[in-house]
Amino acid sequence: MSDLNRFRYTMESCNHCGQCKWILPHRMSGWDFAEVCPIHSHFGFDAYSGQGLINIAREVMEGRLERTDELAAMVQTCAGCGACDVNCKSVRDMEVLETIFELRRDLAETGHLPDACRRMAENVSAGRDPFGVPQAERFSWLPEDFREDPEADVALFAGCSAARDPAPVLAAMKILKAGGVPFRLMTEDERCCGAALWRSGQQSAAEKLVRHNADAFHRAGIRTVVTVCGECFGAFRSIYPRFGETEFRSVHISQIAADLILQGRLSFRRDLPPLTVTWHDPCMLGRLSEEYVPWEGEIRSYGLHVPEKHWNRGEFGVYREPRDVLAAIPGVETREMTRRMEEAWCCGYWSGLADPECAAATAGERVREARAAGAEVVVTSCPFCKTALSGGTDPLPVVDLAVLIAGRLA
Repeated sequence: MSDLNRFRYTMESCNHCGQCKWILPHRMSGWDFAEVCPIHSHFGFDAYSGQGLINIAREVMEGRLERTDELAAMVQTCAGCGACDVNCKSVRDMEVLETIFELRRDLAETGHLPDACRRMAENVSAGRDPFGVPQAERFSWLPEDFREDPEADVALFAGCSAARDPAPVLAAMKILKAGGVPFRLMTEDERCCGAALWRSGQQSAAEKLVRHNADAFHRAGIRTVVTVCGECFGAFRSIYPRFGETEFRSVHISQIAADLILQGRLSFRRDLPPLTVTWHDPCMLGRLSEEYVPWEGEIRSYGLHVPEKHWNRGEFGVYREPRDVLAAIPGVETREMTRRMEEAWCCGYWSGLADPECAAATAGERVREARAAGAEVVVTSCPFCKTALSGGTDPLPVVDLAVLIAGRLA
């Protein structure tokens, strides 16, 4: 069961400094593109920020604020992007994002959850993915002539989005084959990674998916899981260790491609038109992809954690490899956005479960930033980012990284 009291230190330590809302002052390049919290930018009230949400969590924990459906909807407007957490930890060691997720869990377990979030769990319990695609159709896109290596200990994890847009996974298959990497698909046993359920507070439903996939990898002798979706990658790295030690390592397709390029096992065409792109860091591939390390102990004066606690600060996500790959493709020039790496602005997709207007405004802000960088195309590696950034009234073209790589292979 949820236990908000585990995060009492974080709730009581907040001094309302506002660092959860802005890029660090010494790293700002100007007033524009200086904010990091999408919901605070959109709503303008402190309640809609890391600071506000942990304050709300304390009020709930201490019985001064009633749990309601309206409160749950408000808490779910947060995209869970983690920018507040990264920036807060530049001031002091606190678990802002973990507190927000625990508040969501508390509300979900007491029956308060937006309908869109509830439907995801209902779909999964009915044998579908969170978005309603039946398990039997999960790999309906797979080419009839596909051949895998049944003895490979590397699995390419397709993810739920492949049923709606298989292009990134098909591109990843082409990259692996071009680089001579033996792999297989878990066509019978693959289920949703569970990130959508866990991040919305439905941890019991998420745990069933986590354990199913982990057991399936174990039975099949899988040692390495390659992901194309940034959300799946972040789930394997930061969610699965919460439910027990994992026996497999998770690798993103950009990391595989970067290694293959260094080894000279991928080559690219040189006769294609030049392209100016900007790389959008997905939250779950970037700052939220650091491996979660469980901790239990005592918090003493001045925040001393005994035994010593491992802190995830967002600095060791997958940032270098996508940029290295883009730099290696002839004719592709990369322009960086102001907010990047651990300070990247979220696409806002998950805010749309509770407030589509907030999600659209968040995505629109990111597109505005991409235009300001001089990009013709946004490149990313998350189907949710692609969906969010492709919408709006004046979008830029958005291309998946694997699709871009595969389309320029010699």
